[in-house]
Amino acid sequence: MILPAPRSVARGTGLAALGLGTAYLLHLTYLLGWTSGSLEWEMGPYLLVCLGSAALIWSLAARTEAPGAWRWVATGTFSWGIGNALYTLGDVQAGVLGFTDPWFLALPVCMLLAFRLFERRWPSLPSREGQLDVAAQVMAAGAYLWFFVLAEQMQRAGPSLLSNLVSALYPLSDLVLLTLLLAQTWRGPDGAPRGMGFLAAGMVLFVVADTAYIFLALRGEYLGSMWPDALWPLATLLFAAGAWQAGRPRPLTVSAPRRPRSLWYGPLAPYSALLAGFMLLGAVRLPLEARGALYATFFAAIFVAARQTLTLRQLEDSRARLEFQSRHDALTGLGNRRQLHLSLEACAGHAQGTGVLIVDLDDFRFVNEALGHRAGDAFLQRTAATLRDQTAALNGECFHLSADEFVVIVPATHEETLRAAGETLRAALREPVTLEGQVLNITASVGAALRPADGGWSGAALLRRADLAMKEVKRSGGNAVRLFDPLRDDEAAARRVTIETRLRGAAERGELQLHYQPQLERGGQRVHFEALLRWQDAQLGAVSPAEFVPVAEGAGLMVSLDRWVIAQACRQLAAWRAAGREWQVAVNISPPNLVRPDFLPFLLRTLREHDLPPAALSLEVTERLLIENEAQAAQTLQALLDLGIEVAVDDFGVGQSSLSSLLRLPISVLKVDRAFVTELTGDRADGQAAFKVVQAVVGLGRALNLRVVAEGVETPEQAQLLWELGVDALQGYWIGRAAPPELLTAAPGGAAWPAPGVV
Repeated sequence: MILPAPRSVARGTGLAALGLGTAYLLHLTYLLGWTSGSLEWEMGPYLLVCLGSAALIWSLAARTEAPGAWRWVATGTFSWGIGNALYTLGDVQAGVLGFTDPWFLALPVCMLLAFRLFERRWPSLPSREGQLDVAAQVMAAGAYLWFFVLAEQMQRAGPSLLSNLVSALYPLSDLVLLTLLLAQTWRGPDGAPRGMGFLAAGMVLFVVADTAYIFLALRGEYLGSMWPDALWPLATLLFAAGAWQAGRPRPLTVSAPRRPRSLWYGPLAPYSALLAGFMLLGAVRLPLEARGALYATFFAAIFVAARQTLTLRQLEDSRARLEFQSRHDALTGLGNRRQLHLSLEACAGHAQGTGVLIVDLDDFRFVNEALGHRAGDAFLQRTAATLRDQTAALNGECFHLSADEFVVIVPATHEETLRAAGETLRAALREPVTLEGQVLNITASVGAALRPADGGWSGAALLRRADLAMKEVKRSGGNAVRLFDPLRDDEAAARRVTIETRLRGAAERGELQLHYQPQLERGGQRVHFEALLRWQDAQLGAVSPAEFVPVAEGAGLMVSLDRWVIAQACRQLAAWRAAGREWQVAVNISPPNLVRPDFLPFLLRTLREHDLPPAALSLEVTERLLIENEAQAAQTLQALLDLGIEVAVDDFGVGQSSLSSLLRLPISVLKVDRAFVTELTGDRADGQAAFKVVQAVVGLGRALNLRVVAEGVETPEQAQLLWELGVDALQGYWIGRAAPPELLTAAPGGAAWPAPGVV
């Protein structure tokens, strides 16, 4: 950010400008004949304006965004002033080679060097079309210079050929200034460096004054102190005004950079150059037949140019359409991932704060499953329209990132502002939508991240942090807004990445192990065990399944982990059976793995490899399978039961329980979740409610001929109540903790743990 100049510097600049303006007004009084004096006295204000402007430009250059370019402008202005001083004091004759010419001709050279630096930072002609248009107009102007000035200059009987050549350099240098001026004009009002308007105006005055001087000098009519002498010092004052404007601090903007406006005169540029050339040829005296051929050729050229212009416009429209399609989503019309990253890069240069919100629709897949993809697309279009309207009210931009995920960029400087924006979006999306006669109520999870006004994160980092916040919302149940917390989420994200990386090679490094937790039957036997996966990492230490299982699910590692667990459990079952212990082991299976077409062949192959009967293995699935994959799961579950493999529904009652699914799906065991068992202590209202829930689940199991197991039993009071309620087996710390297989030392058919309660 450019800081405001100190008040003393601003006061000094104002005094200098006042002095230069006074000197210029005094110079005008001499030109108008209102005052008189010696030539040297008359030229004093003239030289003061030129040299003073150069000094002022040099002093202001350090405060601009391109100090090197403005110093070249100051150098050229100073050289022009020195040339005028030498011209006056040396009494040089106009049109004759002298020692002042290098000083005068240094101005266009310095301007050329200055604009070269401007072009590096603010390109004025990025396209070849613009370059060709400027070249055509410069050539037309050069034709006029040749016809009216250069040809006569080269043919006149001057003192020497060298003098004629040097004199010809003046109109050529003006042609250079004209080229630079046209190039800056092509830039348009947007995107130009500050002060360029004053600089261009000064160049116009120089070109006009030089052309008039040369024209008058060729005819011997220039007598000094004529009207061109009023334009040169005024041009230097405009140069100084440009440096002053370029040195002013830019105001802080709260909006995104605007796209440069197209120039209305751009398409007319080739025709203007062509028309100028024709008018010049029309001024030449030609025979009638030559003049007719000239007119015909001109109009033919106009028609050809018009035809090419139409073709180019069609190509430009096609290119613009393709460019739009490459940056926007075809379904919703919102910006796509490419446009999102471009906008994030643009926001990185803003002085203000920027907020990013990622909006993920909760359970959107049910819309496609229930109504079809066409209805899902219609729902996404309505969602996009809602977000577009809400984002416009927030002065932001909206993008469609994936099927059910949107991104919103808004200007924000405080977390409260960003949170309020997220709540506004979430509330708007919560409104019911009617499609094909069905009323849909879809909620949204919103993650937000704020880049403070003093900079910090890049656009990509900002997007990643908003995504982390959104995923935290999804893990917490969705339908909420959460802001990214750098102190917590960065560390958590880094740990998740480390867990995923280390988990991919954990089995090969021998870090995974199965522990077995027993179930106590009514008769006192412990013949059913649940295999629980444990991970002891060399770098991370002991990692809880509650932490690494969600990471494995998100990384697509559950299939390989499930199969490793099945293989290890079958190997252990075979070893126990060889020792005379005919126990059964239950293994938890993720729903996506169970419905894979290759799961059942893998399971049967593994049982055959270890010579195990199917009844030795039991599979536990969650309620999510009953809700999401009922049709696909039914066939697999029935095949498992036909083989004699038990199927248990784990953690029943805490998820999206579907009683109708229990009636339709072939299962054999129902496990009551520990959340209800824990509340079975005391006479509190919640304990009584838990008692009734467990009683209902046991009754349901009896009605469906299912074996009912209670998990999370930790006290004898809980065990006694559960036995009274009629459960078939207990599992929990009071029964026995999960232990590695080498610690199971019970005799065949006996218990492997101490009496209940000794844990």
